[in-house]
Amino acid sequence: MTFLALIIAIVLERLTPLEDWLLHDGWYRRWQGQLAALGLDGTWQVLIAVLLPVIAASLVLDVLRPLLFGLAWIGAAVIILLYSLGRSNLGAQQERYRSQCRRGDFEAAWLAASSEYDWFYADEQLDSQSMHQRAQQGFLYEAYQRWFAVLFYFLVLGPAGALAYRLIHLSGDGNAHRQQLLFYVDWVPVRLLAAAFTLTGNFVASADELWDALREPRMPSTDVLYSVALAATGEDRVPPEEGGLSGQRAAAQNETFVALVRRASICWVALIAALVVLV
Repeated sequence: MTFLALIIAIVLERLTPLEDWLLHDGWYRRWQGQLAALGLDGTWQVLIAVLLPVIAASLVLDVLRPLLFGLAWIGAAVIILLYSLGRSNLGAQQERYRSQCRRGDFEAAWLAASSEYDWFYADEQLDSQSMHQRAQQGFLYEAYQRWFAVLFYFLVLGPAGALAYRLIHLSGDGNAHRQQLLFYVDWVPVRLLAAAFTLTGNFVASADELWDALREPRMPSTDVLYSVALAATGEDRVPPEEGGLSGQRAAAQNETFVALVRRASICWVALIAALVVLV
């Protein structure tokens, strides 16, 4: 039933605008506000904010499991999985970034990315190469957390696991306790996606980067994905143009990374399907 719910969710996500009928987080913000009013410690606030809705969803799923030969459970699991997918239109954001880079308007590209995802800070002094690297790291992580991490926890822990992952992300970017929790829950799926990069890209060049990431358990998730993606695509960490980073090269690198993520997603869906058939 889990795999069937996964397939239905993937189809619906492609065919329907989820933002119009499902992806509304006002209830969670109100719930967080109520917990904050109680004066709870930051760690407890995050844990309670995530765990209580997850426990409630688990109880509902347990009640629905025997109904209608499991169809009620599948329907609820599909809704929870769809809700747990990432927010915003990442594809459109990357297309806008590439378009602005091609026009040489780096400032507009970075400002748009910063306003959408909070990757840059006003007091930072970064050159064009550093800003582009930060954007690429951000895009790779956004692609990861939108679908791969959600599917990973859906398959490992069920719909409640996928919901828990999304609620952790919704707990607030400035929350240090949330950032620490995210590091731990991202550790395994980030490295699994990086492994898919090596399988669908330049294996010889990227295997060493993946091994380094496995030997450095404290390496940030964004650095893991970026370093392995660079090696898997054969991209240089520092562009060779004497005049600095060109807009055309920046756009081309982003397109290369998008293609790599797409191949990795196909690789993992095929692997999941094979495991379902064999097991």
